[in-house]
Amino acid sequence: MLIRGDPSLASVFEPRAGDPPKPVHTTPLFSVDENGRLRCVYSYVRCGQSSTAKCSGRVEPVRLEGRYHFYLGFSTSVLELDRVLAALDKGAGCFEFAGKQVCVSLDAINVADPSATASKIAEKVLETGRVKITLASPAMLRDPFKRAKHKALIPTVMNLFSTPLYTMLVEKGLYGFKAFRRQIVMLHRVFNEPYTVLKTVNLKWVVYKKKPEPTLTGYVNLYVNKHYLERYSEQLDMKEYLAELTAHAITLGVGVGRATGFGHVFVEAGGPGPEAPAQKPGNQQ
Repeated sequence: MLIRGDPSLASVFEPRAGDPPKPVHTTPLFSVDENGRLRCVYSYVRCGQSSTAKCSGRVEPVRLEGRYHFYLGFSTSVLELDRVLAALDKGAGCFEFAGKQVCVSLDAINVADPSATASKIAEKVLETGRVKITLASPAMLRDPFKRAKHKALIPTVMNLFSTPLYTMLVEKGLYGFKAFRRQIVMLHRVFNEPYTVLKTVNLKWVVYKKKPEPTLTGYVNLYVNKHYLERYSEQLDMKEYLAELTAHAITLGVGVGRATGFGHVFVEAGGPGPEAPAQKPGNQQ
């Protein structure tokens, strides 16, 4: 709809030289069930029981009819809000998509600035010591220290936060590998993954660039490591830092393929509960 309404916006979605993160994020459609819960609607590949390393099963079709929601996040440094709103409005109507005739009428647009929401989340995370990150659309996480774009199938702290941190540093003009490495290590120390992380995420095979790729759905609970939080709080305002990082995650998603609909997340502070085992401080630099 966006590109149909303003064809010049197609350049925002195209690959960029040097592989910097795209400053735009879209999602698949979401339906609302009878209990008011959002359900992500997307086509996935149903693999056989013996399919582990590869998947070559049939693609489950999706029937679209009814009222849906979708999210569009972008950096205001590259897109103006008025231009986006005008393109969405103009892009509605009937058109061909995936070989089918589709008719879309735009019901409503809700505009939100994630900064205030992210600030409240960060404050509560520091109070409760817990944060829950829901992978609302299939995510292809990225290992920040490998060149492969979507080979990280374990939702570690570094894999989850690498893209939001990358986009945040680029947006502020502060990106450099040393600065990125220093801050991703800091996040790795401040947050702990519990053993239940392997039980709360699911593997889904989704067609990406004409072939099935493994993705992650579900959610991840992270626990604050108080020792490292206190240590880094002496160097910077952790509430402000986490709020800015959270705003980037909410707006631009996590992992790769975010401009295609992958990696949308919901972030919320966890309620008070038992702490995950703290890492013992060592002689790390």
